[in-house]
Amino acid sequence: MRAIDVVRKLAPNARPEYLAALEAGDKLLKDYGLTTPLRMAHFLAQVLHETGGLTVVRESGAYSAVRIVQIFGVGRHSAAVTQAEAKKLAKDGPALFERVYGLGNPRKAKELGNTKPGDGWLFRGNGLMQTTGREAHRVLGQRVKFGTLFEDRPEAVTEPKYALLPALAEWRSGRCNEMADRNDIRAITRKINGGYNGFADRQRWFDRAYKLLGGDEAWQESKASTATRELQRQLNSLGYGLKVDGRIGPATTAAVRDFQGRNGLRVDGIAGAMTLAALHDRIEGLAANPDPAPDPLPAAGALSSGTVQGGAAAIADGGVAVATVADTARQVSDAAQDAGGYLTTGTILGAVAGVIVLGAGLYLIWDRLRRAGSLPRWLGGEVLA
Repeated sequence: MRAIDVVRKLAPNARPEYLAALEAGDKLLKDYGLTTPLRMAHFLAQVLHETGGLTVVRESGAYSAVRIVQIFGVGRHSAAVTQAEAKKLAKDGPALFERVYGLGNPRKAKELGNTKPGDGWLFRGNGLMQTTGREAHRVLGQRVKFGTLFEDRPEAVTEPKYALLPALAEWRSGRCNEMADRNDIRAITRKINGGYNGFADRQRWFDRAYKLLGGDEAWQESKASTATRELQRQLNSLGYGLKVDGRIGPATTAAVRDFQGRNGLRVDGIAGAMTLAALHDRIEGLAANPDPAPDPLPAAGALSSGTVQGGAAAIADGGVAVATVADTARQVSDAAQDAGGYLTTGTILGAVAGVIVLGAGLYLIWDRLRRAGSLPRWLGGEVLA
């Protein structure tokens, strides 16, 4: 099934400029490597979320005062908009975005490359990936060999003949096809969003798109599933005890993070090239020396990142998935925002449940570290003989 066919089924209110771009975009999608159901489903999931089902061309900024505080308020955003400010900025997109993205917020303006008055509004969220900031528009134009086109004319980002290019350039630069091959929607979301905002919605779009693309029938034979099962087998050879199911879930992510922490790698839970190489070397080393000395315990009073992450992996493998708790908290936050800031009984109960599970997880980490002799006495630890 073509991408345009999936979109017509999933997004009946899609904007005509997006539909036109996708109708003519088969070759372009292929050129950027979107040639498998898994890659296509992940790409569509991200753009469908970012554009509200392909209905958003530019970020509107027509927010109520309550919504402004929720998104850009004190403790939520670097702009730290007060309630009094929010009342003045409500429904005034140009003023709001100059305050939060432009010169009214020097920290964010520098990050986004917004150097001139009005840049906050001119370079607000734009197109399929909601590209934001003067610098991002400039870089994307250069990547697709259009020079300063998108910086000079930001509206070009959503014109049918260009609309797919900025999104695909961002997708390629983030090496998202590799993450899609592992079916790692968390890593893709982090790359596209910078965090995990709207993660549950992205997952829903993916599930629907993947089903239409025939993913359910092809799953067991997919390249991603095979690669992930091999990763899980390799981790299990080091004692992680994962379920070999070909899916990147909280337990597998926690195991990868633990392995990274123990081997001096960047701890991000993503099994990239360096992590896979280190994993291979570790397994080869064990094959050559099947009875190595155990890893040394941390010095008294010190907790190593590997030890703490090992506790998290053990909890995840035991069914208390710390990453899932984090996802639950984010989903509760998303739900509260989607509801206009009003908490429902279900939201409160969900938050309470998340706190209880997190508390249980922290206790299990403490108990594991205590039994390993890795806690100082003031935390209930004992000195091993």
